[in-house]
Amino acid sequence: MPNFVERVGTLKELEAVQAKAAEWGLPIALVLSSSGGTSSTLKALSTEYRRRLIVAEHKAKKGSEVAARLGVAAFPAVLGFKAGGGNDTPARLEKEPTFNRLDAFFRKLALPKPVLKKPATEAAKEEL
Repeated sequence: MPNFVERVGTLKELEAVQAKAAEWGLPIALVLSSSGGTSSTLKALSTEYRRRLIVAEHKAKKGSEVAARLGVAAFPAVLGFKAGGGNDTPARLEKEPTFNRLDAFFRKLALPKPVLKKPATEAAKEEL
C-alpha cells in the first residue's frame, strides 16, 4: 500500500514538515499516537489527500518534546494546521479517530484541488 505519511520524531523534523507545508502552500494534519506502526487507515488517507494536505505522524513516547510543544497530553490526538496559518491554534479532532472521522476532518482541512507545482514567490511575481 502506498504510504505518503511524513514521520515526525523530533522538533527539527516537525519544523522541516512545517517549512515544506509553507513552501508548497499546504495544510498539515498531524497525528500523535503511542501505537507501533503506521496504520493502514492513515496510509490510505495519506494517498487520498496527497498534494492537498500533508499527513504527518508522531510516535509519542514519555517526555516527547513534540507533544509538549503542541500541548498534547493524551493519545491518540489529531491536530490540523491550516495552510499559511503561521502560529495559529491548530484544530483538534476531539473524538476517537476512526476512518470516517479522520476522513471528514481531513476533508475540511485539505485544499480543494491538488498542488502540482510550487506557488510563485513574491519576488518572482514582482519580476514579471
